[in-house]
Amino acid sequence: MSLHLRTIVELMENNLEETLSLDQLAAYSGRSRRQIDRLFQAQLGTSPRRYYMELRITKSRRLLQYSDLSVMEVAVACGFVSVSHFSKCYAAYFGYPPSREQRLGE
Repeated sequence: MSLHLRTIVELMENNLEETLSLDQLAAYSGRSRRQIDRLFQAQLGTSPRRYYMELRITKSRRLLQYSDLSVMEVAVACGFVSVSHFSKCYAAYFGYPPSREQRLGE
């Protein structure tokens, strides 16, 4: 992973609760939106938006498995605007709702 891309990924990782827009990522990294898109496609095979979502979803899974946080608390901690949006994204990614993840971890 190039240094430029690593910088952007670190920005994403450090801002999961309050997610940054592509414009903000571009401003902080000194790159254009198009340059960021190209970096992600070339080096990670995905879009910045999709990669950010994967970071948030995988963090939420870890929190559900290894913490006592409620689904609502996990949703907020991972930058989702509502529990229903979080549940929809989670189920689309993993194939089951986040409430099931909590039961599996017990």
